[in-house]
Amino acid sequence: MTVRTINETGTMTLLDGTLPVRPFHPDGFVGSLQADGQQVRVAALACDDERVIALSLVGFDTSIGVVLARLWSSTAVPFEPATTLQEEWSGPGQLKRSSERYKQCVAHLEGTREVHALALLRTAHLTEGILHPPDLPDMGEQRSATTVEQEQGTAPSSKQAKPPLWIPRYVLGNWDESGPHRQSFLGHLYALRVLFLHRHSEHPEWPDVWAEALWERGLASELITPITSLGMRAWRLSGDLMSWSTLVGAGVREGWLPWRESHTS
Repeated sequence: MTVRTINETGTMTLLDGTLPVRPFHPDGFVGSLQADGQQVRVAALACDDERVIALSLVGFDTSIGVVLARLWSSTAVPFEPATTLQEEWSGPGQLKRSSERYKQCVAHLEGTREVHALALLRTAHLTEGILHPPDLPDMGEQRSATTVEQEQGTAPSSKQAKPPLWIPRYVLGNWDESGPHRQSFLGHLYALRVLFLHRHSEHPEWPDVWAEALWERGLASELITPITSLGMRAWRLSGDLMSWSTLVGAGVREGWLPWRESHTS
């Protein structure tokens, strides 16, 4: 079974991507960045508003270093989309860094004097997310404080626990595919600590059913949102663990997330 969901552009979104993710547009470079007289070509780009989520650059090592140094110093860097993609690009003209950390790698391109540099927001890096999952909020402390205030009839205290800060994650896919690889999606759910069915000895197909159903329902409920990109595809996954838990609970109760055999009398 393959999930087909209509996105805001009217095209199908399928959870059928392949690995590895190739951070470049199949038809060429998607634009350029300039900083302090240095110019580099952009092979792929994904942004959440003005914040860079993923950035794939090709150019001379020194030029890329200048551009990234400006970006990492929280200075906006102008982005000029390729002529053929100007109407397609709905993202920012000035790229800015996120407050989150980035993972960065550089590789020399064989037969040239240029390098390929890739920068990923920490929450778009799957291994980083699995090794360093977010801390679970102390919901018990919040409920205790609220219960005491309700019993005493007092106004909420300014010292009570703050609402949890949910940090989103980002899943990436190939430009010429409509959705990410199933395991990429599940890996990011795992990094968010969302509970889902990993395996079932008698029904090996059920984990795939869960992945496809959660992708479809996540898009419909806007827990999954496409973000602007060129040369790759990208989606924001809400970090709201409570909302994901509510969705999973509803799926188990309503039966669209199978987890045990149904018995009829």
